[in-house]
Amino acid sequence: MSTNATETVAAAAPDTVETVTDALNDATFAPKTEISEADAAHAASAAEGRRLYIGNLAYATTEEQLKEFFEGFSM
Repeated sequence: MSTNATETVAAAAPDTVETVTDALNDATFAPKTEISEADAAHAASAAEGRRLYIGNLAYATTEEQLKEFFEGFSM
């Protein structure tokens, strides 16, 4: 980085930090919602039911190729 570029970045840094700090101070965050153990178990079970193992694929097979191959099947 050239001297001029370094000076420009150094001069702008305090303003940038101030802007980000102000934005974070003004931000509101949604409270974390608790998930019951039963709901978590149900979600894990549903996700597991949607998995499909496909063996003997070429290492170079891409996700796009798999999606294209299976797009005719109802999921």
